[in-house]
Formats: sequence, C-alpha cells, structure tokens
Amino acid sequence: MRCSIDLDRPGKFEGSVQLNHSDNRHAYGVIPIPIGMVSADGGGPTVLLTAGNHGDEYEGIVILQRLFRDLDPSRIRGRIIIMPSLNLPAVRVYQRTSPLDGANMNRSFGTQDISGPTQEIAQFVEEQLIARADYAIDLHSGGKMCEFSPCGYIYAGGGRKRLQDKFNAAHQFGAKYTVVVEGSQGSLSAAGERAGIIMLSAELGGGRIRRENIEIGYKGAVNALAGWDFLDHAPEETKTIFLRSGSASSSVMSPVGGVFEPLTDVGQQITAGDTVGRIYPLDALDQSVVTVNTQGNGVIIGQRTQACVQRGDFLLHLGELVEETVLLEKSD
Repeated sequence: MRCSIDLDRPGKFEGSVQLNHSDNRHAYGVIPIPIGMVSADGGGPTVLLTAGNHGDEYEGIVILQRLFRDLDPSRIRGRIIIMPSLNLPAVRVYQRTSPLDGANMNRSFGTQDISGPTQEIAQFVEEQLIARADYAIDLHSGGKMCEFSPCGYIYAGGGRKRLQDKFNAAHQFGAKYTVVVEGSQGSLSAAGERAGIIMLSAELGGGRIRRENIEIGYKGAVNALAGWDFLDHAPEETKTIFLRSGSASSSVMSPVGGVFEPLTDVGQQITAGDTVGRIYPLDALDQSVVTVNTQGNGVIIGQRTQACVQRGDFLLHLGELVEETVLLEKSD
C-alpha cells in the first residue's frame, strides 16, 4: 500500500492510502482510502484519529471530516493524522464487514493467520501510522444493529502509569461514561496497546445519526487534543464515570427467535432480575411470549435496535460502576 501524501512534511494535506485490489470489475484496481494530515512546523508528538473501522458506523466519519476542515496548521502543535473512512470498502456499502473478503477490520490487527484486503489495511495502519503515533482515538457507534449510550472505551492493561494516562484521556474526552474492558487482540485498540501509546475508543450512538452524539464526539476529540497539547488552548475541565464490563452477566443474549420488544433505554441503570424486554413468536399464536431478565447489575451501555432476533443474538450490554482507584490498584 502507498500513501499519496508525505507524512513527514509540515502543513495541511489530504490524499489517499491506495489499496491495490483485483476483482471481477478490474484486473488492476486501486481503492483510494482517504487520509488527511495537519502538521506543525517544528515537530512534536503525533496523534492518529480514525473512524469507519466498521462500515455501518458513520458518526465518527462526520466528526473527523468536520474536524479536518476546522484544523489550522498554524494553531496546532505536533502532527494530527486523520483516516475518517478506515474500512472504505465496507463504508461504501453500509456493511459492518468488508464486501471484499468478509473480514471484520477490528479483528484483523496483528493477525498472522488471515490475509486479504482488510488485513492489508490493518497492517498499514499498525506498521505505518500507529508506529508513528503517541496517541490515538478510534470512533465507533452501534451501526445498523445497536444503539450505544455515548461513551468512551479504554483497555485495562498497560501498567499503572499508562492506565492513569488513559483515565486522564477519558476524563478529557468527557463522555458521561467510559467503559473499561480487557478487549480483543485483533482490534485497533490492541494495536495501540502493543505500541505502548495512549489509546481511546468511543461509541457514539447508532441506529441513525443524532446531532447530540456528533457534538459529544467532536467536543470530546477536540478536548482530548487540547489535553494532549496539540491545540493552542487549554482543555475544558470535564469528567467521566467509569464502568467495568466483560463478565458473563454483562451481555444479555436472546434465548429464542422472534421479535424483540425492548422495555429499557440506553443509559438506564438495571438491577439483576429486572425485566428488560419481551420476545414474541413469529409463526404461531399458541406460543408463549418470552420475558427477558438480566442476571447482572449495571448501566445499559448498548441495546439492540433491530427487532427480528434469532437465538443467541445480542440484546443489550451492561457496564458496572467501578472506582478509578480500584482499577488502578488491580494494575499494580
């Protein structure tokens, strides 16, 4: 893969990362994945901002397109690299995974046992961009299937000092909640962990683009950049509430197939045993309606938006309130 802009040159540039791809339409085709860079003259740290990791999540694309237009190289420090449509083949067709090879980009970083266009993009990002970066933000949402309460996401590992740096970044991003997880080894966040950088992800709604979620993500990214000293103004004083997720009771899956009627909203606090929805049979009137209850306590981070479900489908996801000091003590 080749980048059309010089990443080591000061100024403001937009171009593409060119993915060579041969298929039934073209013997010799190039997919130009957009990339932008705003760099100050005089060096400094580097931050990578990405969105469109999953192709049906457009909130981050809107935020980073807007941010790139707003950034002035004379008013920043360091280097800001932006890829707003990271998985462009999937973004073009409104699909979570790539239509080229069916791969999930956020499971393709650092993998040696798969190959294809998605892994090529992931490898370029990890080896050419993450390797240059000191900080990174990856913007997500629930896409077509799910709505998230706008929140940050950070990985729990990295040792006490780096974990504290990630907590500080989460506070500066300023979403109401930040979820702390162990994470997936194939994700972009895991690539950031391997490189030892300060990495923050975010989930910003889903289902349809909402103005309030765009504003949370835009202001959060700007405030994080200010907190990392990329901008010529101080960050606002913002705080987040930390949630821990990943236990067996964190996720509620559909026990049967049918039509899911949610009885809760994202951001709502739930107690174990609470009724969170009902599932109605599709093909008979003599079958019982199934009531869905939770096994755990916590805040509803994400909830399914699509009504038709099969057994084992995701219904909702919980995060349990946790003190920052408890998480830091566990990292020692």
